[in-house]
Amino acid sequence: MQKVQSTAVRFKVARAIELEPGFVLRPGVYTGIKTRTRVDSIGGVSWTPSQYKLEFTADQLARMGAQQKPNLIAKNIDVTKFVRLGKVIVA
Repeated sequence: MQKVQSTAVRFKVARAIELEPGFVLRPGVYTGIKTRTRVDSIGGVSWTPSQYKLEFTADQLARMGAQQKPNLIAKNIDVTKFVRLGKVIVA
């Protein structure tokens, strides 16, 4: 049986990072979510590699330079690759 485990984490960003074209994450500390999935098998229990996400409101996205999309309330941004590259630190 699979079980998804989500945990609130804090991310530290030392230098500005362009997450998407025109959308720059400025240096600072952000709150986000770490998610991983438990996988049961005959050999025992294992976990998938963790995934990391930040959620921003439409107003926050606009202040960071993202293009405005009609009716957007919030957006989850996957920052897993930036965590793995060491550009975003899980605190």
